[in-house]
Amino acid sequence: MRFEKVRAHPFGPFDHEALTLLPGLNVVYGTNEAGKSTWHAALYAGLCGMRKKKGALNASDKLFRNRHRPWDGSGKWAVSAVVALEDGRRVELHHDLANAANSCAVDADLADRDYSNQIMHDGAPDGSRWLGLDRRSFLGVACVRQAQVLGLLDDAGALQQDLQRAAATAGTDETAARALELLAAHRSEHVGAEHAPTKPLRTARQRVDAATSALGAARQAQARYVARRRDVEQLAREADAREREVAALRAARAGEAAAAAERRAAHAADLPALAPAGRPGPAAGGSGPRLTAAFRAAAPFLAAAAVAAGAGLALADSRMLGLVIGAPGLGYLAWWWLSRRRAAAAAAQARRLLAELRADAGRLREEAAALAGQVAPSLLDAARGAAPERLAAAEREARNARAAWHTARGQLEQLAEDLPSLADAEDELAATKGELERVERLDRTLARTIGFLRRAEERVHRSVAPVLRATVLEWLPGVTGGRYTDCKVDPGSLQVEVRDAGGPWRSAALLSHGTAEQIYLLLRLALARHLVADGEVCPLILDDTLAAGDAERKQALLNALHAVSAGTQVILFTHEGDVQAWAQQRLSGPRDALTELPRPG
Repeated sequence: MRFEKVRAHPFGPFDHEALTLLPGLNVVYGTNEAGKSTWHAALYAGLCGMRKKKGALNASDKLFRNRHRPWDGSGKWAVSAVVALEDGRRVELHHDLANAANSCAVDADLADRDYSNQIMHDGAPDGSRWLGLDRRSFLGVACVRQAQVLGLLDDAGALQQDLQRAAATAGTDETAARALELLAAHRSEHVGAEHAPTKPLRTARQRVDAATSALGAARQAQARYVARRRDVEQLAREADAREREVAALRAARAGEAAAAAERRAAHAADLPALAPAGRPGPAAGGSGPRLTAAFRAAAPFLAAAAVAAGAGLALADSRMLGLVIGAPGLGYLAWWWLSRRRAAAAAAQARRLLAELRADAGRLREEAAALAGQVAPSLLDAARGAAPERLAAAEREARNARAAWHTARGQLEQLAEDLPSLADAEDELAATKGELERVERLDRTLARTIGFLRRAEERVHRSVAPVLRATVLEWLPGVTGGRYTDCKVDPGSLQVEVRDAGGPWRSAALLSHGTAEQIYLLLRLALARHLVADGEVCPLILDDTLAAGDAERKQALLNALHAVSAGTQVILFTHEGDVQAWAQQRLSGPRDALTELPRPG
């Protein structure tokens, strides 16, 4: 690839002005404020444009906008470039920097040839994609300002990917470095470090620990519940035993009460008759043997009484004598009759009482039999003959035992309500262990994959390092005045070490500022040669990159750039008169040119 023309319309202080370039070494000379840095930025923007992305601009994009937005304040901001590709196409890229949606890349010679979709990147066309690069890596390798020569060391990450892409995958987008970056990000997000409190590995282990503790607590609670349930069952057995003892004592007492009732009934049945001559008959005034016997016993007295009464009646004419003689006889008769009435009533009552005693004895016997049927014979035998106060004591003990059981059962029920589920705790522990095992398995897999890719990356580095070393060594002795004759490059960090013949290795970044810039400029030349896609050549756009060198080394570096321009377009912006003089003497068409910018004002 090479630039043919870049046009600002408008860009920075320029409006509809153009810069034409040749395919070899182009030295663009200008004094301060002549616009060298603006044209340098216009070349970059004309090829790469600016990304179109939602949200606020990042710091570098914001700085670029503030430096190069047109000064007239019209709101228009655009730049275009015509580039020639190695496949023969000439493409005109137009970038509307105020509205990236209006940017495009079209064929400069053939109508209706739009290549925008081939190089779309971050929402806008990016011509560096034809080189196998992108805006960021092109800016780091090929588009260099004097103050940025050593910037390669500060942002080697993007260039590492491009370096591996060029070395290992022939310009495709897949690299070991990119894969490592993605794997590391995935591992960080889906595994995390041991000390990362919110990452899956740490949280999974914390959940396992919590589930283990919860299961232990559930088992302890379950053990306490089982022990308490055994205690409650024992209390229930004790209460039942006390109540069985009470039942046996009650049955024994009921048997004793029935026997006593039966004895009272038998005794009552054996009492002598209430009547004088024997037991009373069935009813007062009734007839029968008993009443006849009583009558016979009282007959003499009744007869005498009757005689006396008759005599009294016979002496009715003499009242006093009649009363004296008849009253005793009548009184006796009256007494006898009344006593017989009372005896008959007492006999009836005695019969009723006897019937009641027998009924009570029968009822008590039935109750005793019923109670005895509910008690084991051994308990009943043991209860017989117990002291009467034992029943009251046993009843008190039974009430206390049953109350203790009720209290313990209530506590057990409450404990059961609060009892954690052992099955759920075991399931939770199994689930958390499964999740931890999954995360650890993923971690092992990612670790093995990362290790494999790192070994692959190391192999890539070892294959690329000699290529970069050989390219840098083409010019290293010349640009350092023969001071350093050997070098080695770490493709991972892009660190360069140099030495003289047989001397110790020294870090190029620790040498004098001028020497360090020259060596890292050579590294950029090597990267620009080896990072691009197959079949393409990356142009170099340099802005005052020789200012730190002395006259001799500056001449050597100019000669090296001239040699490089035989196969790579080099565009060097400078304000130095000795570089201008060198270009006047050495550069001529059709490949090389010295372009002098108008003085400001």
